[in-house]
Amino acid sequence: SPEMSGFMQHLGDLKKQKKVLYPRLCKPVATKVLPALRQQQQDLFIDTSQVVAAIKQQSPRQDQSTINKVISFLNDCAELMQFGELSILDIPFLCMFILGPLMAPDNFPYHLEGKQDGMVKKEDILHVLEAFRSSHNKPFTFSIDTISGLLQA
Repeated sequence: SPEMSGFMQHLGDLKKQKKVLYPRLCKPVATKVLPALRQQQQDLFIDTSQVVAAIKQQSPRQDQSTINKVISFLNDCAELMQFGELSILDIPFLCMFILGPLMAPDNFPYHLEGKQDGMVKKEDILHVLEAFRSSHNKPFTFSIDTISGLLQA
């Protein structure tokens, strides 16, 4: 919609204005490693071990503890999202094209009428995920299955 496009443009403008100050160890990962991984990425999710390997290649002297702290910091800054063995590098794509349509009010109309205190139950989300996966066939099947698995855990 035009409103959403304008909103996304505004968010992009705000992000450009905001100067992100990363700790010394995180800056090369955020500015070089993650963008390179995003270009190579085939699916929404990437194995966290691939992120670790790319960081080690960029900074070979870093030990595993330091790499874990870098990943944790970048997770806190929303540069990536880590779910144990899996990481998401393209958070805007996840929100705009997967979670946004899944969580659209059309999928949960009775929750917006005041029932359930406006809360969506996990079972409802799983039901919508299944319907979304079966109606959209290919490109998001792995991602939708993975999101369902994370919710069921």
